[in-house]
Amino acid sequence: MQYVESLVWGFHNPTEIQFGAGSRSVLIQELAGKRLLAVSSARGRRQFEGDRLTGAITASFKWADSVRANPGLIETQADIARFSGGSFDAVLAIGGGSAMDAAKALALALAPNQTCRDLDRLIRHQMDQPLAAPLPVYALTTTAGTGAEVTPFATIWDYTNRKKLSLFHPRLFPVLAIVDPELTYQLPYAATLSTGFDALSHAFESVWNKNRNPLTIMMAGKAIALGLNALPRLAANLEHHEAREKMSEASLLAGLCISHTRTALAHSISYPLTAHFGIDHGLACAYSLGPIGRYVLNNAPEVLTEVARLAGFKNAEYLIASLEDMLHQLQVAQLLKDKLHGQDLTKLREEMITPGRSDNFVLPVSDNLLDRIIGSYQPQ
Repeated sequence: MQYVESLVWGFHNPTEIQFGAGSRSVLIQELAGKRLLAVSSARGRRQFEGDRLTGAITASFKWADSVRANPGLIETQADIARFSGGSFDAVLAIGGGSAMDAAKALALALAPNQTCRDLDRLIRHQMDQPLAAPLPVYALTTTAGTGAEVTPFATIWDYTNRKKLSLFHPRLFPVLAIVDPELTYQLPYAATLSTGFDALSHAFESVWNKNRNPLTIMMAGKAIALGLNALPRLAANLEHHEAREKMSEASLLAGLCISHTRTALAHSISYPLTAHFGIDHGLACAYSLGPIGRYVLNNAPEVLTEVARLAGFKNAEYLIASLEDMLHQLQVAQLLKDKLHGQDLTKLREEMITPGRSDNFVLPVSDNLLDRIIGSYQPQ
């Protein structure tokens, strides 16, 4: 098996980015006087309103502040109904990927000229019906992992049917992304690890990806170097501000990568783990990251050669060994076994193949590969 690199490529990302400690101050002028629908968790709202900079924003706010991890279809539809009579200039997303996902769904469903406000229908028929341009989305990140502040994608969960639904619109790219590491300083341990795993998954999955190109490889190399260094340091000391900044940069760069390539096999495998067992998204992605990396190394090592060099490793073997060492150091296998409680994951094999994700992987996906991945963490 060999992956053949395409010689024709392009890249597009229209989101303006402001990065760095204190960069959230630009929102004071940017949002002044606007009518905003602010989307967050209750914790996110408290953080925003109590912050010395964001608390000074003079705008008109309506709050959808009950977003939970992995936002559900029913709850998001209830927010659409609640705010459908409102008039908004923009949607402000505050938080991590869940807040970003909910905000994008609301921005699309509440667009002034949107003829359909049924989110399930919008998602299921988004490719075969005209959709109104969504409200502008401003993204303020408080985690370092999802990269959703620079992508046009959103994930909404149909918990009734235990399905992950994907929303895409080319104008769902946020107009402005604020990545201010200071807002991650108080992120708890479990969320720090889960979002960090997600960022590294984005970076690696953009590498073993049919849609990769020289620009995404360059950004992925930097993201991997930063993330593999920063995440273990944060696990040892949550107050390590330099590591917080490096993790925020890694997450942003990895998000820019997947805004072009999309994710691949690790994300595809993760979805039923979250849908059936409630495993945090980033940890669910980490489930397969090591075995997939080893499989690529053994079957298409040329895919990893350039990114290994860019990330500062002697060769691809050292890169994958470093990934495996980090996953072992942070006890990913034990965390997963504790949450899976002896479940037979082979029953979910078909659900682990998600069109638009698994088929981005550079190598054929076989039952043998899936069984190898499942067996690597299967509780005994």
